[in-house]
Amino acid sequence: MRALREYFIGAVLRSEPDVLRRASIVLVYNIVLVSLSTMLVFVFVYIAEGHYQHLFKTGVVVSLFLLALFFLKARKSIPIVCNLLLFISWSNNIINIYLFGEFNFFIALLSCANILFAFHTLGNRAGLLYAAAHFVPIVIHEIGKFNGWEIFDRPVRQLAFTEELTTVILMFFVIVYLIYHYHQAYELAKASLQQTVKDLRVAKDMAEEMNRLKTNFLSNMSHEIRTPINGILGLSQVIDMETENPDIKSYVKLQQQSGQRLLSTITSILDLSRLESKNNQLVLKIIDVSKLTLECIHSLASLARQKGLSFSYHPSAEPLCCLADETMLYQVINNIVGNAIKFTDTGSIEVSTRALNQVSAVISIRDTGIGISDEFLPRIFNSFEQESSGRSRSHEGSGLGLSISKKYIELLGGEIVVQSSKDVGSTFEIVLPLHQTS
Repeated sequence: MRALREYFIGAVLRSEPDVLRRASIVLVYNIVLVSLSTMLVFVFVYIAEGHYQHLFKTGVVVSLFLLALFFLKARKSIPIVCNLLLFISWSNNIINIYLFGEFNFFIALLSCANILFAFHTLGNRAGLLYAAAHFVPIVIHEIGKFNGWEIFDRPVRQLAFTEELTTVILMFFVIVYLIYHYHQAYELAKASLQQTVKDLRVAKDMAEEMNRLKTNFLSNMSHEIRTPINGILGLSQVIDMETENPDIKSYVKLQQQSGQRLLSTITSILDLSRLESKNNQLVLKIIDVSKLTLECIHSLASLARQKGLSFSYHPSAEPLCCLADETMLYQVINNIVGNAIKFTDTGSIEVSTRALNQVSAVISIRDTGIGISDEFLPRIFNSFEQESSGRSRSHEGSGLGLSISKKYIELLGGEIVVQSSKDVGSTFEIVLPLHQTS
């Protein structure tokens, strides 16, 4: 038997990585083998009793079972073999009911085994389909019998003792084996799920520990790098004040620009590490949104005009008061307006504030810059990501400004909404809940 199993399904089992699927292959093979053995017993019974019509039918069934075994070996397809087995069994029932006039307890039991097998191996949809296929012919037969429809006028053949006993044993084996296999598959899936949950918990703990170490490293390194940078920038300011040499002044200016850019990057990394470690202390107070926006864009308007851009601000006519952290909100406005200036080469930038449905304050920043593609828009708030990357990118930056801004606004109970079209422009809206004064 072991050699027979190795011949038909050995290669299939070795090539299948899924444990549950391997168990299903063994289930189908065992049922085919037991059914085939039972049919061979019936062959000898029918020969001995002279039931040649049943002998022909059983011979066809035996041939189909053998075909199923060789098909399983050659094609390694479980669904096709399962459908073939169910079709053979269903056809056998139909033949027994309508051609031989036989409907008894064993056919009903076989129908139940078939439906259970279909649900277990092919899924719910196939199980319901085969349940209907078995149920409808039986109902039609019983209705016809009740109304006196006679397809055959000969008496119904009674099962011989050997045939009856073999059928009972086969049905008992198939049903018990299906229930046993279902329980084994359930236990196996349960154990696999428990192990997966355990592995996920270990991976989660490791990821949290690695994130904590990364945050500590970034925080420490940021502080260590900012200190000498501030010293370099302070020294460059002293040189700028004391020298009259235009060449040295240009070098100092370049040094200050590079130092400020590096300091800005380090500050962004430090802010991100604080956010990820949830170490931010919110200092909430009532803020006039229009006034804070004006203070923030006051220094940025000159940068826009240096690029030849039209810059305008339209504050809300009504006061907009929010409960927020002033430093955080100031940085968010500075980041988004700064990005609008950076990514706009021609055209205009419009900043405005307004109330939305008397429940929210909206800070809108609209530009006519390079815009954002539809493909990149879902990733615009990811850390360290820019649409143009590598050495070919057209604009400088660390890719942290929008990520930090989104996290800040979410801490304040708001959101950032983006609309953009490539080569047309972008509109960023910072939405914050209005402070309701009682």
